[in-house]
Amino acid sequence: MALIELKDVARHYQLGEIDVPALDGVSLNIEAGEFVAIMGQSGSGKSTLMNVLGCLDNPTRGSFVIDGHDASTLGPDDLAALRRERFGFIFQRYHLLPHLDARANAALPAVYAGVGTGPRGERARALLERLGLGERLHHRPNELSGGQQQRVSIARALMNGGQIILADEPTGALDSASGAEMLRLLEELNQRGHTIILVTHDAAVAAHARRIIELKDGKVVADNGTPAGHRPPTELPSDAPPVKEGGRLRRLQVQWREAVATALLALKGNRLRTALSMLGISIGIASVVSIVALTTAARASIETDLSSLISGRIPVWRGNPSLPPGAVPQPFRPHEIDSLRALNGVKSVTLNRQMQLTARHQSRDAMLEAIGGDAATLKARKLKVVQGRYLNAMDFETRSQVVVLDEKSRDALFKKGESPIGQLVFVNPGMAPPDQAAVPGAPPPPTAALPFTVVGVVAPEGGAFSFGSWLGQLYLPHTTFSRKLDARPDVDNFDVLLDLSVPPQQVREQIIHRLKALHGREDFGTWNGEEEFRKFQSVTSAMAALFAGVAAISLLVGGVGVMNIMLVSVSERTREIGIRMAVGARQGDVRLQFLIEAVVLCVLGGLVGVLLSWLAAQAVNAAQQHLQVVISWAALGVAFAVSSGVGLIFGTLPARRAAALSPVDALARE
Repeated sequence: MALIELKDVARHYQLGEIDVPALDGVSLNIEAGEFVAIMGQSGSGKSTLMNVLGCLDNPTRGSFVIDGHDASTLGPDDLAALRRERFGFIFQRYHLLPHLDARANAALPAVYAGVGTGPRGERARALLERLGLGERLHHRPNELSGGQQQRVSIARALMNGGQIILADEPTGALDSASGAEMLRLLEELNQRGHTIILVTHDAAVAAHARRIIELKDGKVVADNGTPAGHRPPTELPSDAPPVKEGGRLRRLQVQWREAVATALLALKGNRLRTALSMLGISIGIASVVSIVALTTAARASIETDLSSLISGRIPVWRGNPSLPPGAVPQPFRPHEIDSLRALNGVKSVTLNRQMQLTARHQSRDAMLEAIGGDAATLKARKLKVVQGRYLNAMDFETRSQVVVLDEKSRDALFKKGESPIGQLVFVNPGMAPPDQAAVPGAPPPPTAALPFTVVGVVAPEGGAFSFGSWLGQLYLPHTTFSRKLDARPDVDNFDVLLDLSVPPQQVREQIIHRLKALHGREDFGTWNGEEEFRKFQSVTSAMAALFAGVAAISLLVGGVGVMNIMLVSVSERTREIGIRMAVGARQGDVRLQFLIEAVVLCVLGGLVGVLLSWLAAQAVNAAQQHLQVVISWAALGVAFAVSSGVGLIFGTLPARRAAALSPVDALARE
């Protein structure tokens, strides 16, 4: 059986509605070890025949058998395997990759055979040294002469064994001396057992072959046949054993490593375009990460402050707007408060005693709010002492007439820069609170202003949100408040603190039921702080998602830019795609190459974006102390994943377009 058998092979092209037959019923056999020249003028079909012989193109009809395999029925990946294992190509224009040196260009076919870096580099070095390029291993194509580039292409053709060498006008771009050297090398390769198929229009070049096939208008018009006495070699060429192909896993490892390295080289070769493409991704990632970090910090700060104030708390107050006209709501009596303390899920009940009054210091006076404070008031109201001290146990026990001001009341009563500590403030409650005179044994309401010594000043902790009023506030010992200002045992409002062992809404329903039974009607109001806090959390979560979504638009724009750049890259590197396919790259290899390139571009842009967001966070933290913005490891992981995802999504279309190219069409483009 012949090495190559063609039976009635035809190849037609469609130019609009016109059918152009490039080959028309070609039948021929080529034995292993032959040196064949295919001649013909331009348009005779010789290049099309070489493309079919080299599995770069499929015939429109007919049978094409290589060593027993009908190549006309094989798919793209099977044809790529045949090219990788059986063929070596020598092109008129060399078709070397400009960003690779001589050794890397020669070793390219072994990449798609899954051969490791060391073995393929050693074999490439040995082949180049045998071809006289031992001192040019690390020179790129633009640093080599035409003859030297053609010898690199010979080394590439022999890399995987090169049982069949297809040479398309190999001397066309060479001077006479280099052309003669090329023909000598081809004759030497044929003597070593390689099957040489030479395509040329020059009769002098064809004369070096032992068999000449002449084409005209897509038909064989002359063929002197296999030379008499030709004996096919009994084994593969022995000039240098081909490298051993790696297994599937090994090929995958080599492909990934090569794809990443090639991606970095391609991006490095177009620095400005790469930088502009990365800029879009960087801005998108930086926007998303920064806004997420900022909203997370703001949410954490607000929710922490708000949680300490309203979470786990149900305020209850006297009065209800739904009461009929003229109805007077009842205050809350001590035994009612005690009954609530016994409810399941109630941790404690805190009474709120406060009243509005007039305070005066020297010539300054102001309407303020007096609050009966206890040891837990500072923590409950998120306050801190900024001057002096807070109320102590002795103040509570002796009912001392001391007071702690907040910043509003201090500014209202004292001059700017004046220290209030140790000074007297006179408070005048004015009209007695309702029902105070009716309390048996209660002291009469004060008729004159009472002196209080200022012992401290408080302010919201860390600038956080806290309970407050549009009025300034005075904090008195709760014992003094009850003795001097309001001796009623009843209260108008209180807070129920929850232990959260029972759902807050259930506790609230129990409170309403109990007080309604005691008062005979719902003349009071309640508010579920825990429930409202959860609603607030859901709102802040939605707002954070909205802000992140707005920022993600810039990431989407960056992704579209990457896709556009990769589509341009495919069109610019069509010839490179054809070269890789010619030396054995599968469609999946090409797809992987461009997909990894897009991912690498986006990941690098993502890393720059993360760095920008980190710098922005440091700038925000340095500019203020109230909000601590932190770029978490989770955010970094998400940013990395998102940038990779953008590369995968927006790199898929360019990668598929590159993989769908026909090898022969890709090689024909410049």
